[in-house]
Amino acid sequence: MNINKKLMSKVVSKFGRSYSVFSNSSPLQGKYGQPTEWTHPHIIGKGEVNKGIQKSEFRTRREKIAENLIAEKISLKNNQISDKHLLIVPAAKRQYMVDKIPYFYRQETDFRYLTGCLQPDTVLVIEFSRNWSKSVLFCKESSPYDEKWEGAKIGYGEAVNFLGFDEASPLSSLEDYLYNFKKLNPKLDVWYDYMDPTNFDIHKIMLNFIQDTNINNIDSPRSTLHNMRVVKSPAEVSLMRTSCAVGAEAMKRTIRRSKNLSTEGQFLASVEFESRMQGANYLAYPPVVAAGNNANTIHYIASTSAVHPSELVLMDAGCEFHGYASDITRTWPAGGSFSDPQRCVYEAVLDTQQRLIRGIVPGVTTINGLYNDMQDILGKNLQNIGLIDPNDEKYLSARTHEFCPHHVSHYLGMDVHDCGKASKKQPLLPGMVITVEPGCYIPASKGTVDGRFRGIGCRLEDDVLITENGVEVLSDGCPNTIEELEGLIA
Repeated sequence: MNINKKLMSKVVSKFGRSYSVFSNSSPLQGKYGQPTEWTHPHIIGKGEVNKGIQKSEFRTRREKIAENLIAEKISLKNNQISDKHLLIVPAAKRQYMVDKIPYFYRQETDFRYLTGCLQPDTVLVIEFSRNWSKSVLFCKESSPYDEKWEGAKIGYGEAVNFLGFDEASPLSSLEDYLYNFKKLNPKLDVWYDYMDPTNFDIHKIMLNFIQDTNINNIDSPRSTLHNMRVVKSPAEVSLMRTSCAVGAEAMKRTIRRSKNLSTEGQFLASVEFESRMQGANYLAYPPVVAAGNNANTIHYIASTSAVHPSELVLMDAGCEFHGYASDITRTWPAGGSFSDPQRCVYEAVLDTQQRLIRGIVPGVTTINGLYNDMQDILGKNLQNIGLIDPNDEKYLSARTHEFCPHHVSHYLGMDVHDCGKASKKQPLLPGMVITVEPGCYIPASKGTVDGRFRGIGCRLEDDVLITENGVEVLSDGCPNTIEELEGLIA
C-alpha cells in the first residue's frame, strides 16, 4: 500500500491472515476503488459506505444474516446444529465483450447488500456460531500496474476501516483458509449457493473444498437473504423514493417532448438522458420502448421502429440510483390525443390498476392475491368494452389471460425483479416495495376482436411502498390519467 509505514500497524490472525489498520493516517491516502466520504463528498455522506447507507447498517446486516441462518437451522434440526458455520458470498466476476474490453460491471446484489463493496475479485466470508460472528473480506490489492490502467482496488486496511470488516485477507489465501478452518472446526456447516453460482472461479475452489472435506452440511443462504432484503430499512426506503422519483420525472419529461421525437430510439435516449441528469447511475434494465403494434411484444427491447402520431407509445423504463431500482410503465399517444378505441383500452387498464392499489391491505394482501384480483377486475372491464363476451363468465380468467398473460406484480428493490426466493404468497408487510402493472395486449393479427382494437397494446406500472396504514405510490410523479397525459403533450 502507498501509505507511510510509520502510520501503519499490522495484525496477524491465528490463520496467518494479515491486514493493515490506519493509525492517524489521512483517509485520502487510502486505496478504496469506489466513492467514499473523503474522495466523493458530493455522493457519500459522513459514515456512509454506499450513498445513504451507513457502515453500521452493513455490519448489522452481516450480524443479522448469521443470526437468521442459525435460527433457520435450529428450526429445521430441532436444536441440533453444528458448532461452527461459514457463509461464503462471492462478488460478481468481471465479464468481457472481447479481449480486454469489459462489460459494464454491476455487483452481485446479495454481496453488495452485505458488504457495500462495489468491486470484483472479492469474497465475503462470515464465521459464526450461536452467539458470535466475524466477517472477513478476501480481496486483491491493486499493483501500480493495475492502478495505471484501472485505478486502485480496495486495500486490506481500507476493507477494515472503510467497509467495516473485522478482518481482510488476500484473495489468493481463500483456499488455504477454508481447509485450515475445517481442520480446526470438524463439525462445520457451510452456507454457499452451490446450485446457482455467480462466480465460477470461486465456485471451483468451493467445489474442491466440499469434495475434499467431510462437510457436515451445505445449504444455500439465498432464501434467508431474500427474506431479509424484501423488507427495506428506512435508509433503503429513502433511496427507493429517490430512484422512483427520478424515474418518474425522466419519463414525464420524455412524454412532454413526444412531438419532437420520431423514433423509438430517440424516446429511449431521452429517458436515459433525463435519468442520468437527475443523478441516476444508469437505467435499471433494457427498457421497453414500443410504438403501435410493437407494444404487443411484451419484452420488446429492439427500439428500432419509427413512431407515428396516431400510435400509442408504451415505455417500460426505470433507473438505478446507487443500488436501488425503479420500474415504471406508461402508455400515451405519440401525437397527443387518444383515439376512441385507445381510450377504451387505456381506461380499462387504468381502472384495474387504481382499484388494485386501493385494495392493498398491509398484512393481508399478497402478490399472488393481486394477480387473482387483477384477472377478475380486468376481465370485467374488458367485457364492458366488448373485448370479452359478457356471457363468458365461466372461463373469464382464461379469456383475461389471453389479453394479459403476465403477472401483475413483483418485489422491487436492489434488483428490478427483487428477492426471487421470497414467497409471493406471504402477506405484504410495511417496508416491502412492489410493482402493480396490469396490461392489455391486442396484436394486429388477432382476428377474433373488433378491428378497431387491433394493434393496441397498453400497460401501466407503478412502484408501491407498503406502509403501516396502507400504501405510498413512489412513482406518482409521472401522470397517468388521460387528461394529464394529453395536457402534458399538448
